[in-house]
Amino acid sequence: MNVKPKVLIVDDRVKNIIVLEEMLADLDIELMRASSGQEAIDKASKHEFAIVLMDVRMPGMDGFETVEIIRKDPLNELLPIIYITAFYNEDYYRVKGIKTGAVDFITKPIIPDILIGKVSVFMKLYKQRKNLEEEIVWRAQIEKDLKKAKDLAEDATRAKQKFLSTMSHEIRTPLNAIINTVNLLKEEEPREDQTESLDILKFSADNLLQIVNDILDYSKIGAGKIEFEKVEFEMRKLLTGVRQSFNFEAKRRKLEMEFNMDKSIPPVVVGDSIRLTQILINLVGNAVKFTEKGSITIEAKPVKRHNSQIDIEFRIIDTGIGIPKDKITFIFESFTQASSSTTRKYGGTGLGLAITQKLVELQGGELKVESEVGKGSIFSFSLPFLVSDKPFVEEDAMQKSSFHSLKGLRVLVVEDNLVNQKIVSKYLSKWEAMIEIAENGRIAVEMVKKNRYDLVLMDLHMPEMSGYEATLKIRTLKEKYYKDLPIIALTASVFLEDREKIFEFGMTGFITKPFNPKELFWTISPFLKKRD
Repeated sequence: MNVKPKVLIVDDRVKNIIVLEEMLADLDIELMRASSGQEAIDKASKHEFAIVLMDVRMPGMDGFETVEIIRKDPLNELLPIIYITAFYNEDYYRVKGIKTGAVDFITKPIIPDILIGKVSVFMKLYKQRKNLEEEIVWRAQIEKDLKKAKDLAEDATRAKQKFLSTMSHEIRTPLNAIINTVNLLKEEEPREDQTESLDILKFSADNLLQIVNDILDYSKIGAGKIEFEKVEFEMRKLLTGVRQSFNFEAKRRKLEMEFNMDKSIPPVVVGDSIRLTQILINLVGNAVKFTEKGSITIEAKPVKRHNSQIDIEFRIIDTGIGIPKDKITFIFESFTQASSSTTRKYGGTGLGLAITQKLVELQGGELKVESEVGKGSIFSFSLPFLVSDKPFVEEDAMQKSSFHSLKGLRVLVVEDNLVNQKIVSKYLSKWEAMIEIAENGRIAVEMVKKNRYDLVLMDLHMPEMSGYEATLKIRTLKEKYYKDLPIIALTASVFLEDREKIFEFGMTGFITKPFNPKELFWTISPFLKKRD
């Protein structure tokens, strides 16, 4: 507080005011005068005073009347007022002073130390109050600024989410066409040279899909949107699957792929198998990428067990190029690799390890690395799992059953992308379903009104009318058929908010693009049974 506190001295005799001013001259305050009650009232309405020293006996309007009028102003309701009087001991003045709200009395003749002491106390209280008021104003401004910043951040997050959702759709939709066209061609018994070309095409498409998924995962981690599942799975099957994923590439590079799982690890554990697979795929993928000769070893062993929980340590050991000690921390930063030459030679976005580290940390683990240039690296982490009593996990219908005919199932495919229309139609035709096509949501609503379908496959992002709007319009139609009609969303979005929105708009379920043909089949096949 830089402004000096103001003190008003009210007395009809100037010489009395001068005496008080001289007594208070050493205090860091601003002194103001009023020679009458009316002048005091006027000045109190225009200035903020820390305290008023009020003479009681004045001609015309005495100190008590003056204070009563000053107090009527809400701003001065709590203004400290000390009466200066020679009649303090008379009952009338004591009662009158208390009624008008005096905080103190100083009797004449005035003792300087008493006056200075009392005024000093009220100056300190005034300064404390002003500091508190400034603090409140400052905090209010900070809260206002924080709210504004929060609103801007939320707007930016929503805009980013919308952008990523749109980009997810725009990139994954053509990828769906590429990947599933390759799958269809591979099912048509191609020549050996064609098979090799298709494998290259599928590998490239899968690689591009992984890059897109990495970027989306990175965004979800940054927004705190990652969720972890608790499902039963067989650890040995999962690790074997990870190893097999890289067998072809390892053989091509003439690398040994070794796999060691401690026998004391329970056959079935409970955790997020998908995220564990993602972590291992990233680490093993890096090991294969950066190893030109030698071997890759995947190890798993228990490090701690307590009641129904077990901590399992995973180690990925390679004989690759290694990492300089001064670069080890650096490799976990987003969009970076150990050096620019690494990026040029081996490629990659630099997101894999950043995402992997976050996925491990979010599950309560720590990703560690030991490395020596030219000799290889060891990436290790441990994660907690719950122990299941089951000796194995039963395969679901999608895994153990073969395709059967969907003859008689009438399906409306709502999709604006011509290539994806053909991809979905080809699969449905192979399964003998009856298919009709709608190019957008508006056409779909009209076709649903005119025909009876067993199922609608609904793309979400379309011109004229989106899948969300079309579903809402169908659900608001009067007949029970429209309320019960199965509508499965075909979505390229991987965001939880979009999936929640799917059910909010009344859809029955969803299939993510690029879709797995088995997933498509086993999502729609139950509706043939319901129809029968």
